[in-house]
Amino acid sequence: MSSHIFVNHVGFLPDEAKYFVVTDPPSDEFQILRRSQTRDVALSGRLTRVQADLGDAWVGSFSRARDEGNYLIRCGHAHGGNALESRVVTIYSRIYDHPMRTIFNYFPTQRCGDSITGWHAPCHTNDARRVDTGEHVDVTGGWHQSCDLRKWTFGTSFGLVGLSQLAMQVAPRWDGGKIAAELQWGNQYFHKMARPDGGLMDHVVMPLGWAEERDLYPNDPPASATYATIIGQAMVARTFEEIDPDYSRKCLDVAEGMWRYITGPDYPKGPYNPPVVPRYHEWMAGYFSQNYPGSALHLSDALYAAIAMHRATGDRAYLDAACARASALVELQVGGDPSSDPMAACFRVGPGRSDVACLHGGGYFGLVGLCELLQLEPGHPDAAQWRGTVHMAVEQKCSMAERNAWGLIPCYWYAENPGGGRLAGSGYYKYFFEYADFRVGMNTDILGAALFLLRAHDVTGDKRCRPTACRQLDWILGCNPFDASTVEGVGRNQPERLINTDEFFPPVPQIPGAVMTGMIGDEHDEPAPFAMGVEAEYDMPPTAMTLWLMAELATASASDAQ
Repeated sequence: MSSHIFVNHVGFLPDEAKYFVVTDPPSDEFQILRRSQTRDVALSGRLTRVQADLGDAWVGSFSRARDEGNYLIRCGHAHGGNALESRVVTIYSRIYDHPMRTIFNYFPTQRCGDSITGWHAPCHTNDARRVDTGEHVDVTGGWHQSCDLRKWTFGTSFGLVGLSQLAMQVAPRWDGGKIAAELQWGNQYFHKMARPDGGLMDHVVMPLGWAEERDLYPNDPPASATYATIIGQAMVARTFEEIDPDYSRKCLDVAEGMWRYITGPDYPKGPYNPPVVPRYHEWMAGYFSQNYPGSALHLSDALYAAIAMHRATGDRAYLDAACARASALVELQVGGDPSSDPMAACFRVGPGRSDVACLHGGGYFGLVGLCELLQLEPGHPDAAQWRGTVHMAVEQKCSMAERNAWGLIPCYWYAENPGGGRLAGSGYYKYFFEYADFRVGMNTDILGAALFLLRAHDVTGDKRCRPTACRQLDWILGCNPFDASTVEGVGRNQPERLINTDEFFPPVPQIPGAVMTGMIGDEHDEPAPFAMGVEAEYDMPPTAMTLWLMAELATASASDAQ
């Protein structure tokens, strides 16, 4: 890797952390220069060398620079002839305004059905045919999830969450009803996918052509899909509470039906077991095998769904349900001292299991929920245990992020070495996800960790939380070993998106605002170059989660400015 200054391509909020990484600097000194004719020095500092995971590099912090403006980072002495300088770095209280507006574009562009904004509209106006009976059922609308035409419920449900958070937290001036209209377009699919018994049907994904009637899988989806849909419905209901009370009530009716079903006696007690698996997705049953009633992942999702429903309805029963699941979840924590054994903060897969929960795109809702529950129920008899679990998770995530120059949180833990794992205490960790030869980027997971840390800061007062959270967004926005933003149209050096070559034509175009699944690793868990694979695939969960994190950071910045 040649000598280079790596820094968030978008810029920084005045009161949040500001870091950069440099390889092979000419000296350990750096200056923050005002980008002006005088190029005067606004701040000076020294680099810290990090010789551990993900390569040898140096880290600089200029978090003390809070004045809005345009700057340059210079490493080395200006008169030495070998100084390095960065691109322009902007510090601005509304730095995420335009990126959030750009990311919003993903949703209307990915509309499915007879829209005027979908990139290949009209499309799939005859969705869909039940695979069990052959009966036609109207499930038109919604969004395509990724760089294909599929409408997975476990992924597209995140769109409801991200857009609702944008509406509720930011209420951008450019909105003019656009967010509400987009939520209703995407949400019509979920309302149609609700079965009479309250359960959610699985997905509409095959065949991948444009004109054929597609198959509808009416079986239960992964539990995470149902809980994410409940969370989405509750948040949409809050978004529409004043502007359209009838629609808000409709969303709550759907969510309440799903809650009764998934917590009732008729819900399957085992993990997801689809009767038919779409081509290229043979890994799915194993991928969701850690999520079943009573498991850590199931309890995590149920915990946050209950909180979302309580916030939307005010019903004490949902808060009690959240408390019960929180107490069951913390009982599954491995336990010990995470400063000497980081795996102590992990959760066992379920009662009677020795393996620890490790799933891409899941589990973080539990930690987020514990933090929010401590705000809602600080006097609960089990609150001290909940708080202890949060403290342990903070220690693990923040201390492990210090093991690499990029501040990246390793999200994947194992009781036994899965191959390429790094030993830490009694367990093994990886930065990049792999399951049964299926590698997918970790953007969604580091975003979930960041959302937890923002809340954990308020719970624990640990000053490492917010800086570590911000560095996860920095990674996505270009402060990574390839100097590549994985948000299309935001930042620089994006890898070429995944183009599906044998299932449909035309391919998904470049969509400004689309967030890719993110970087993957090689067999040694080191960053692997982008190769137009799944790591470069647009996906709804990281797109929605990036929007949520930016909205939360922007809201905090606006509050600090007042």
